[in-house]
Amino acid sequence: MIESLISLGLVVLFCVVGWAFVASAESLLWGGIGLAVFGFLYGIPAAVVYHWLLYRSLVRIDRLPPRWWLQPTALHDRIPPEDRRGVFAWGGIGGSGFLVIVLGIVLTSIGLWRTLAV
Repeated sequence: MIESLISLGLVVLFCVVGWAFVASAESLLWGGIGLAVFGFLYGIPAAVVYHWLLYRSLVRIDRLPPRWWLQPTALHDRIPPEDRRGVFAWGGIGGSGFLVIVLGIVLTSIGLWRTLAV
């Protein structure tokens, strides 16, 4: 399953890069902004759910250190096996949101560069 999602992500990435070569500067600006907004709309809520599930899982077994939110991935080995699937799934969704945001920013930057280069 995860391999299929990675493959799909790579295909989408290659399609976006191909589109970036032929798109106008205005299309890149609006497409990049739209992509970043989309990433924020689903990535931030997914990250909140991930942190909430991680907190709930570690509090239940009394393994939550102080300031746990500063490096939450360092605590993944403490998560009980029965909670790992849910916590990691929401972490992956939030992480993909971050990648979508970065891709949107890159497309917007290319659009701005093309606008200034003309």
